[in-house]
Amino acid sequence: MLLEVLSSLALATVISFAGSVQLGPVNFGTLHTALHKDKKSAIRFGFGGSLPELLYCGLAVAGAGWLGRFEQWQEILQYCTVVVLFVFGVYLWFQKSHSPEGQSSIQTSKGNELLVGATFGMLNPQLFPFWLVVITNLKSYGLITSTHVVVQVGFVVGAALGAFLLQLLVAEVTSRKREFIYMRLTRNYNKVLGAIIVGIAILQLLINL
Repeated sequence: MLLEVLSSLALATVISFAGSVQLGPVNFGTLHTALHKDKKSAIRFGFGGSLPELLYCGLAVAGAGWLGRFEQWQEILQYCTVVVLFVFGVYLWFQKSHSPEGQSSIQTSKGNELLVGATFGMLNPQLFPFWLVVITNLKSYGLITSTHVVVQVGFVVGAALGAFLLQLLVAEVTSRKREFIYMRLTRNYNKVLGAIIVGIAILQLLINL
């Protein structure tokens, strides 16, 4: 049983880590927090953004029968994500950038990064269908055979763990390369990142229409 739980957890961790490597609100939020605050704040944001994996992966594990009940909510969440990305992008566009020297003097207090990260993660409409497709395929190929609740819990925890490990990596790399990033983007960093996020929001809106 222990081997099955560990295998299930490891499998979900790898899949979640790879699946989280995409342009999305949580990744952008972790990156932005690491640049404008500090690594600990970015880690809190990333941890919060990883928690919704527990909910959506858990719902997907519960079975494909849930899909019909959530179709309407998925459509609503898709448009909510567009709004979040658009607002976040516009906010960055008008926010003043700081110089690399100024970043070292910023005094960051504990804030609501965890809550904001969790909110960004909850508004990701891709999580539920992603895990639903993944679990369906894993079962069809015989990679998931156990229906024991402990094994399933291990898989769900692995989904959140993989997402958090990626956010941890983003926070670490961004914190280490903060000056390099600012030197490359200089004072146009916020406008460049804001424009990219707004562009992604518009693209996602066109896809959803």
